[in-house]
Amino acid sequence: MKARMKRRDRNRRLTIIAAVVIVAVSLVAGLYVALSSTGPSGRDKYDGELIPTTLATDLKSLSQPPYGPSGVPLLTTSVFSSASGSPYVKDGKPIVVYIGGEFCPYCAVERWTIIIALSRFGNFTNLHYMTSADDDGDYSTFTFTGSSYSSNYVVFQPFEMYNRSRAVVLTPPSNYTSENPNGGIPFVNVGNSYLLTGSIIPNPGILGSMNWTQIITGIKGNGTLGTQIKEGANAITTLICKVTDNKPGSVCGQSVIQLSETELTSYSPSGPSSSSLVANLLAAPASRPDLP
Repeated sequence: MKARMKRRDRNRRLTIIAAVVIVAVSLVAGLYVALSSTGPSGRDKYDGELIPTTLATDLKSLSQPPYGPSGVPLLTTSVFSSASGSPYVKDGKPIVVYIGGEFCPYCAVERWTIIIALSRFGNFTNLHYMTSADDDGDYSTFTFTGSSYSSNYVVFQPFEMYNRSRAVVLTPPSNYTSENPNGGIPFVNVGNSYLLTGSIIPNPGILGSMNWTQIITGIKGNGTLGTQIKEGANAITTLICKVTDNKPGSVCGQSVIQLSETELTSYSPSGPSSSSLVANLLAAPASRPDLP
């Protein structure tokens, strides 16, 4: 009788120990999955999600006057050059081409300037959250994958060549890449008249560890973040105005844009820059034959 009771107690203890071990292993596994899926900041858990209407409204507000400082100082660097060949036009409107990658920290900061600039000429829909790669700043940004843009003045054709894991998922048409022989990203071609080969803002670290709302608040301010993002947006706005014959007047007629255009008339950019940021080709690309 006593031996039976001892065996029963021993079996009960073994059952309890086994249950504790299972729970502990599950907790460790769950913690590992959580950490590996959200990265160091935790912001990348939103990657690929559609931004809410409230954030889209705040983002659009950044494009409204006052525009802030001139963008000419950023244009008179090695990333700005003139293009060659026939103008890029679709439906009678100049085409702005963007080539980048979701992992890329320089693309992360440049998207903020591009979105602000283009929002002055039209409207984005279906922008999605994105963060640069964990080991490339993990900066809060957006992806143009799945987004749409409408404008009466300009056509926007974005290509996110690389995903956040650096795999090649999309390849632009060859006529778009011919002006960017080194394959650097980010790359912007404004109507095939002006090129930005590399990041117009030299330090993506100005985004820091801020989330999207905090960055918007920072851009509205007068600190380093706000000044540089506004300068970048105004530089891109100036180039777009030069290929749209200064339309619309509500944008291109802004004093800071007119001043920027005047300053650029005395500056002749060189050919395509050789100082671009070259990304590695890590996977076979998909084509996009529907675009010119």
